[in-house]
Amino acid sequence: MSTFEASFPVLSDAEKAHFQEFGYLALNRITSPEDVAIIRETLESLFESKAGYEEGAHFNFAGLEDDPEDPGIPQIVGPRNYARILSKTEFKGNALAVARQLLGPEAYLNSDHTLVKPAIKGPATPWHQDEAFRDPRYEYKEISIWMPLQPVDVINGCMEFIPGSHLGDILPHRSPNNDPRVHAIECYEGFDPAQAIACPIPAGGCTIHSGRTLHAAGPNRSDAPRYAYVLTFAIPPIPAKTPRVLPWLEKQNTARLDRSRAWLRRGGLFIEVWRVFRNTELKDYGKMFSKLKRKALIFFSLWKNKNR
Repeated sequence: MSTFEASFPVLSDAEKAHFQEFGYLALNRITSPEDVAIIRETLESLFESKAGYEEGAHFNFAGLEDDPEDPGIPQIVGPRNYARILSKTEFKGNALAVARQLLGPEAYLNSDHTLVKPAIKGPATPWHQDEAFRDPRYEYKEISIWMPLQPVDVINGCMEFIPGSHLGDILPHRSPNNDPRVHAIECYEGFDPAQAIACPIPAGGCTIHSGRTLHAAGPNRSDAPRYAYVLTFAIPPIPAKTPRVLPWLEKQNTARLDRSRAWLRRGGLFIEVWRVFRNTELKDYGKMFSKLKRKALIFFSLWKNKNR
């Protein structure tokens, strides 16, 4: 496993090679128990207050938000927007060190999100590639560092990966049950689930995967909620030479999108621009401009389709 020197983790050559070959990596430690406790307490408070709900940042990842009987995985996108302490954690610093070892010195923290699977009834996270959620007008090089806030295994929904799936293209996805009102998407062909590798790890460990690595997480059958906090790191994306079409995204029409559109019309665009300036590390204006440009395209698409 990795060693910690000068307060940040150093990956071994074998770990780097494993990531490059298989598209994922599991570490038993990425931060301290004290840091895990602070992050969990903070996230529990955010979920309890439904932080970000009005702007579409808090939503049900797995089911319909207007159906209390529908399976649910509450998710918050950008929790550090609502709790600045999340921008100052040991986890963030250590994860950035790992990301720069895998992506290069230009890697930066692009986004964060958190999910909680309720005890006993928390549904499975379907197989998917993160890049299948991304704007197809760009080419990406990114990794996600997924940290559980309690021990995880196959009982409460640890991460599972299809080794080598990152070496191919984006596979076909669809909305679960072909219902575009659900935020989640699922990959339905082009891989063998029997090849999946489960990665049980302790609290404060992590798994790392690339944007094209197929991954999933089983249901939570334990008697305690399963929390996870995810940081996504990237190098600046470039315009795609041949823009792709991702029909599953074009069809989506979720309650979350409706709230996001309404929030943008009420002035949320200006708050998002301010957040980009506030969150950009070391005021790297090249990265800042690139991110603002991509957000503007996304916001324009939302605005254009607001009556869809």
